[in-house]
This record gives sequence, C-alpha cells and structure tokens, in this order.
Amino acid sequence: MRMNHKTLVTNFVIFLLVQISNLSLEVNSLSAYNKKDYRSEFKVRPNTVVRMVITNDLFGVKNGNAGFVCAKGGNKVWKRSKPGDRYVVVEFKYDGKMRHTFTHCHLRSNFGFVNFPVSVHPDTSAQCYPSYVCGYSVRKDGVFYKPEKKLYRWK
Repeated sequence: MRMNHKTLVTNFVIFLLVQISNLSLEVNSLSAYNKKDYRSEFKVRPNTVVRMVITNDLFGVKNGNAGFVCAKGGNKVWKRSKPGDRYVVVEFKYDGKMRHTFTHCHLRSNFGFVNFPVSVHPDTSAQCYPSYVCGYSVRKDGVFYKPEKKLYRWK
C-alpha cells in the first residue's frame, strides 16, 4: 500500500507540532533546568535571635561622641557613645509567628544628624549569617549599614 504525498506531509506536520508543544511545556515548567531550591537559604529557624548593632567609629575626631535614640513602641531613651562603643539597637527573636520588626533611629554628632530605618526580616538574617549580628557604623561621612553597603549621610 502506498501513501499519498498529501497524507505524508500532514502526518509530518502533526508530528512536528506535537514535538514542539512538548518542548514548550518542558521549557515553561522549568523541568529542563536543574535549579537550586533557594527557599531553604532564607528559612530562619525558630528561636533565632538577630541583633542590630551600632558602632561608633569616629576615631581621630576632636569630639567623636555621638548620641542616638531608636524608638520602638514609644520607648525613647537617648544613649551617648564614644569612639569604640557598641550598642545593640534591636534584638529580634523569631518565634514562628512574627517574622519582621521595624524601628526608626535618630543619631546626632558634631557632623549633624541622621535618620535611618532599622528593619529585621528573613533577608536580613541571611545577610547576617552565621553570627546573626548586623552592624551600623557611625563614620565621618554618615552612618554606614555594612551588609547592604548603604550610607546614610549627615544632614
């Protein structure tokens, strides 16, 4: 039995379309790629404590003292710092229910003042790993947040 030329072309086109549709499904579902599961890197275990620390690095300045206040829930207590002093601004414990905390800090020195946010969330914990201590550094050009390399300049 001999097949018609038209039938052969039609069968070939159908076969080709089926192959293309299978290929697009595999590409769209990303099963063709061996991707790493990044979700495991950002899991924070219960009872993990993350500390945000401010360090006064105004060494070699005539008056390197600085004062700051970080207000969370209306509790405002001014703290003075000399060069070399370190203070824990926020200590946050992941309890499985609350996964984020935020506070706002105001810092003053002879250079002026700086307002900056202090936020703790799972991404912060990943940046502070393995010690879970992240730091802000008070410098001559402003307050520098080390993990993100972000500078809050004096005003």
